[in-house]
Amino acid sequence: MHPLFTHLLAFTFALKTAEACVATSPGGTATTTAAPTACRSCTLDTVTHIMISEGTKEFTSDTIDTSGTCAVRTAVCDGFSADSGVIITFNRDQAGATPTGTGTVSATLVCNDAGEWTLEGETIVITEIECQSTP
Repeated sequence: MHPLFTHLLAFTFALKTAEACVATSPGGTATTTAAPTACRSCTLDTVTHIMISEGTKEFTSDTIDTSGTCAVRTAVCDGFSADSGVIITFNRDQAGATPTGTGTVSATLVCNDAGEWTLEGETIVITEIECQSTP
């Protein structure tokens, strides 16, 4: 068999094989929707605001941001005055507290894959928070 004919035959075979993989009709657009994740399902009512300690007061704000991958909750505690010592405690002090601030402090909680609030960067589940201020 002539070498040119062999190359032509191989080229034709390769072309026919490739044609089988080429779309012959226009395709639609594919739409993908991210599956809902448990880390976006946390709500405000899963953490109780407690008022059991001296100097306890209501939180200034407590909001949830769901614009990221997981829900993020920010609780803000303002003191009774601008120069008051302020702290936020977690789980009746069993899960720690924010560093003491002057005038205001905030705490960031992150919703985990089980749909529970945890302190940012921690694994302890937070079920109670308390805003405390010196006079």
